[in-house]
Amino acid sequence: MARRHLPLLQTPASGGDPPRAAWQWVGFGAAAIFACWVPLTGIAVAFGARMQRAALGDARALARAAWLSLGLYTIVLSLGAVAGGYLVGRWGPASVRPRDAALAGLVAVGLVALVMWLSLGPSPGILALAALAPLMAALGGWLGTRGRGARP
Repeated sequence: MARRHLPLLQTPASGGDPPRAAWQWVGFGAAAIFACWVPLTGIAVAFGARMQRAALGDARALARAAWLSLGLYTIVLSLGAVAGGYLVGRWGPASVRPRDAALAGLVAVGLVALVMWLSLGPSPGILALAALAPLMAALGGWLGTRGRGARP
């Protein structure tokens, strides 16, 4: 009796799968922003706490540590947003533009802002998040579309 071997790599169906809609890439981008942002934020929190612990007793050093922590959180958010936007721009279909990456940043920061607002109340920091994340995600989307090149 002859054995039948299954192929390891499946051949694409005739015509292939249709490309995903742009709104689905917005969701993928928002999830990617969280996937990058959350672990980096954990590192930033640990580093910020260490800086503030070292500055205890000196008001000036404590203020400097707080500003450095804020700058570190801003960098971490920017890196996560650029990474999520890059994913959208690089691997999304040709119809996906940096605008969709910016929407992914807006969705991600909107969820965080909602949680912050419900738990801590209104804050000007929420407005800073709402302005920064979509801009950095759009930058990542633009970089991703430049790296897309000519592909099928």
